[in-house]
Amino acid sequence: MNRFKSKQTGILANSDLKTMRGKVIYWLLFAFLIGVCFISLLPTAWVLLTSFKDTQEIYSSFTFFPEDLSWSNISRRIIDSWKELELAGSILNTVFMSIGDLSMTIIVCGFGGYVLSKIKPIGTKIIFMLVVWTMMMPSQMRLVPVYISWLHFPFAFGNQGVNLMDTFWPMWLSAAANTFNVVLFKNSFDGLSNSYVEAGKLDGCGNMGVFFKIMLPLSMPVIIYVSIITLSNAWSAFFTPYLVLDKNVILPVQIYLLKSDTSVEMNTYFMGLIFASLPPFLIFLLFQRHIMGGINIGGVKG
Repeated sequence: MNRFKSKQTGILANSDLKTMRGKVIYWLLFAFLIGVCFISLLPTAWVLLTSFKDTQEIYSSFTFFPEDLSWSNISRRIIDSWKELELAGSILNTVFMSIGDLSMTIIVCGFGGYVLSKIKPIGTKIIFMLVVWTMMMPSQMRLVPVYISWLHFPFAFGNQGVNLMDTFWPMWLSAAANTFNVVLFKNSFDGLSNSYVEAGKLDGCGNMGVFFKIMLPLSMPVIIYVSIITLSNAWSAFFTPYLVLDKNVILPVQIYLLKSDTSVEMNTYFMGLIFASLPPFLIFLLFQRHIMGGINIGGVKG
């Protein structure tokens, strides 16, 4: 409760905790949140523990914990599952796609925010209005036109253009057209003085030089936040890769396809779920301070 000493607003303030009624409400809310946390973690814990069970044990008993939790059994299950699932290729494809998503997001969305914030060409207000409007457009509304544009990029009609199917370009272009990230970069650049741009141009930098050498280094908090969210979304992307990829299968699609493979046993399939969940979990664990604080980036300047 020491954290509440300087807390003055919210459901419970510091003065509320000095009363019996406030303490009761506090501990009831605390117990409720503990219960919700336990219920939320229970399915994940069940999948993790089931992945270390033998197939016969899964169907013959209803115990929550495996009978053998020794290190030798755990390592054996991990090694055997890794060899059987053969996920190395799909993991490399996912890493390659994620790096492309990140690069396109920072460069294209960042420069889009820079144009709207500092260059401000004619019609900037209309362009920004359209950018914000696309954020409110239902994704189902643009699904078919976007799919056709991937088949005949960039013309989206007839036999003209380039077929982008079974390539990573649809995902990369989608990351480059993320209007929410454009708005984040614009808000970040709005908080930077125009004198930085003027000083850069006096030193001989063009707009590209100002953007890469001045604006991006000064916007590191929003870059960190966008990078974390982009990598996390890219690693868990399913619908678009499942729609366009054939040979270059990524990890979430590969895990989904294992459901129809009768040769893969349940404990091995659950181990594949653990393999696929580890990178997003590690990203959140390492950068949770930036993720939790990212909600303030879009609303606070400078």
